[in-house]
Amino acid sequence: MVVKTISKWSAFIAMSSLLIPSAYAGSVLSAGTDHVCGIKNDNTLICWGDNSENQADPPDGTFKEVSAGFYFNCALSTEGKIDCWGRDTSGETSPPSGKFIQIETGGNHACALAAGGAPICWGANSSSQVSYPPGPFQQLTLGDAHSCGLKADGTAECWGNGKQGQANIAADTFSSIVAGYQTTCGIKTDGVAICWGKAEQSYGYLTQIDFGVTGPGSGHQDDIGSPILCGLKADKTLSCPSLDSVPSGVFSYVTVGGINLCYGSWCGDSHRDWQSWNLYPFACGIRENGVVACWGTNHNDRATPPVGVALKQPNTPPDDKPPVEEDPPSEGDDTVSDSGETSGNTGTPPATNGGNGLYFTGFKSFYDIGETVKMDLAENLQVTRFDRVDLWVAIQMPNGVLLFMTELGFKPFDLKPQPFRKSLDNTTTTHRVLDFEVVPGLGGDYNFYAVYVQEGKNPMTDSFLVQRSNIAMVKIVLSNE
Repeated sequence: MVVKTISKWSAFIAMSSLLIPSAYAGSVLSAGTDHVCGIKNDNTLICWGDNSENQADPPDGTFKEVSAGFYFNCALSTEGKIDCWGRDTSGETSPPSGKFIQIETGGNHACALAAGGAPICWGANSSSQVSYPPGPFQQLTLGDAHSCGLKADGTAECWGNGKQGQANIAADTFSSIVAGYQTTCGIKTDGVAICWGKAEQSYGYLTQIDFGVTGPGSGHQDDIGSPILCGLKADKTLSCPSLDSVPSGVFSYVTVGGINLCYGSWCGDSHRDWQSWNLYPFACGIRENGVVACWGTNHNDRATPPVGVALKQPNTPPDDKPPVEEDPPSEGDDTVSDSGETSGNTGTPPATNGGNGLYFTGFKSFYDIGETVKMDLAENLQVTRFDRVDLWVAIQMPNGVLLFMTELGFKPFDLKPQPFRKSLDNTTTTHRVLDFEVVPGLGGDYNFYAVYVQEGKNPMTDSFLVQRSNIAMVKIVLSNE
């Protein structure tokens, strides 16, 4: 019985943890051709760089995702609605009504993902890039004239322009994907980042990637499309193999922009020298203290982010949510300077475990006997729920047995799969999970899992579509001495 339960839960985790993968945390910073937009700590938007098409004049309101196209942007509000602004050549700034869980822009088109995994696209359709398949998908990504979606099983599907092979899916499974001008890339479920299309190669182990729409090439038209990629390594430092002056330090998110469509004397009728365009790729990243750093060619001040503005982290709760009780930091905990460098004990874990939407907080990675374990669940604005949900929490014991937390105070754990909290509305955003003193005999590794599920549904027997958040995961170790 126990083995069967563990097998079902493990299979559920393996499948539905891909629904909102850790490598795709929602775009809180996005670079277009010559401008950048980001989400501040108060959930409002800020943009800088070229504003010739009003692309750097964001709308008012609060938002949880933003995506920059060539000369326009779209953002997903905290209510799940879409706003678009900037140049409108093909209806790309006229989004559909309704509520969505993801927004993504391409060259001159955009797509959004509904809660059930169904996509919808609008804007330019010269290569059928907005002629979307039915899905369902767990993530969307858009290039110049092609679009791709990540399915629940980790495989990808692309549509639109595939002349360079960018729509020919690699035979792998992925935790996230990203599309550019003539290339598509993905982080495989083993952590390796690969690309196909114009540049078919591997970039090693990365946790998040982005790349510009084209690369500088070598002065020939057929070189258009070489990607300029930046990614985050496991230690959260940057990997940007084709860019100079890459900053050091720890980052939580990176985005790449810029475009080069004019090379040497090949500039159509203009015959301008390619250097006069001055639109080489550039990149920006969010340090772990929220400060933005940019590098690359600083055309129209696109690589000069506003001073004194901290951006939202992709995996942190919004400021307007109630605070979660946490233990005070112990001596030697990490601190982050204005430059973004870390100091102190680099082995100390952060207060949150980097979940997207639902996450554990208030914990440490290791507890001695006599210490008190306090652990909460909290959510940020990326949780996909507009109706009531049930909260499921499971604990895998050191011996491998899986227990489900219950609503019963006299029997807090049970082998029988069941919800921990039922019928939660969207005003309930924090939940105390654990509060106990470590005593001898409890030593070992404990793995915790939590997920929001459609009210009355069972994630062990129903499809992944009943899931209403990511699966939050964390491991703590209790001492036995």
